[in-house]
Amino acid sequence: MRKILTGLAWMLGAAAPAWAAPDASEQIQYDSFVTAAGASNGAARACGASEPDLAQHQATARKNLLQYAREYGFAAGGYDALFKKGQAEGKTMMDEMKRSGVDGCRGVLGGFQNERVMDYEDMKKALAEVNDGLPGEDAN
Repeated sequence: MRKILTGLAWMLGAAAPAWAAPDASEQIQYDSFVTAAGASNGAARACGASEPDLAQHQATARKNLLQYAREYGFAAGGYDALFKKGQAEGKTMMDEMKRSGVDGCRGVLGGFQNERVMDYEDMKKALAEVNDGLPGEDAN
């Protein structure tokens, strides 16, 4: 039934509904959003963010990104591993910047603090901006 409705919507020129299965490139993009959230967390840790702030950021990212996965049909079984991978990458990136004499902590912590309290709709708008629309929508 889902395929029929999706095909009918396509024939009528409508964007694919939000519940249409994402394609492989959209899944890769979702996975990169999870990894990026982890990287923000790991970078903030390397810059001295407090444990309560780190925990709140992790919980907010998890809540928002899993809701996004449910809404758009993304596979999220690997969420925790991707977030953890991102944490390690973010820490490594900040450590390398510090070694090269670049202090990126101000920018990292500013973005981190915003993400820490971001509600779902704001996160969704931000993801739509960097992804030229939401899954199933044509880029404008």
